[in-house]
Amino acid sequence: MKAVFIVFNQAITDKVENALELAQIKGFSKWNEMAGSGSNEGEPHLGSHTWPALNSGILIVLEDEKVKTLLNLVEQINKIAETQGIHAFVWNIETMV
Repeated sequence: MKAVFIVFNQAITDKVENALELAQIKGFSKWNEMAGSGSNEGEPHLGSHTWPALNSGILIVLEDEKVKTLLNLVEQINKIAETQGIHAFVWNIETMV
């Protein structure tokens, strides 16, 4: 099992939700409003007067064989919405109850 954490600009929420559907992923946890800054070229998403945009985040625990499909979809989103910002992080899950 793997955990995939996807952080993305709220403006591309529909694209991320579509990617989950295409990858046949039903189970996840979502944070709707996350402040942050992380790209080299994009603007911060801080929910402030100066930087009003915000991020969202999704945490998914899934079978190893689905990870590559999901990451490919995230990569496709990044190519068409690079300035919006999307990142995916993957790590191993040792135990799940």
